[in-house]
Amino acid sequence: MNRHNQVVRVALVLGDGLTGTAVAAALDSDPRLAVVHVGTGCTRAVVAVRPGAADVLVVEPTDLVDGTGVALAVRLQQRDPGLAVLLLGGDDVAVLARDAGAGAPRPWTSLARRSCPDPATLAQAVVATARGDAVRGAGALRAGPAGATPARVAVLRLVAQGLSNRAVARLLGLSPRSVENHLAATYRTLGIVGEDVNPRVTAVLALRSDGDG
Repeated sequence: MNRHNQVVRVALVLGDGLTGTAVAAALDSDPRLAVVHVGTGCTRAVVAVRPGAADVLVVEPTDLVDGTGVALAVRLQQRDPGLAVLLLGGDDVAVLARDAGAGAPRPWTSLARRSCPDPATLAQAVVATARGDAVRGAGALRAGPAGATPARVAVLRLVAQGLSNRAVARLLGLSPRSVENHLAATYRTLGIVGEDVNPRVTAVLALRSDGDG
């Protein structure tokens, strides 16, 4: 894991700055992790992520604002052989990680975005990468409140992290309206009504009482 302490230091480089901010906030809420850099491009990352500054680089493999994530990962890992790399991308990201990371000082890991419905899944992948373990694809979401679909549970779990609807939408690749619709459907499923009830808080409490918070 970390070469100096128990907390895994994470450098996060994603093409969308708002998504990166939302992901960073979610990861920082995990006591096992500390986000030390958030950016959208290679130039800033090369300056900020000096050798020994981070334990894991989480990066999108393709186009960033000024280069590709793969090229950035290669450069940073050559400079710091102890840096682990986790590629976060599309369904072909595992093949890309295998090919691009061939011969690297540390094997690269990968996680497909569709296998990463919530910050807990990504956090676990980051920890596994830091340890040198294989990253497992996300298992099925626990059911959550009775009648909730996996998509609604994913939205609700992000809400439970304190993220806004807009941040949830960017993290899951949805529109803000879709997030609102998922939440409204969850409120109806749970029977949350009344002017004296905060539906958002009540739904999160229902999620946690079901053992998923």
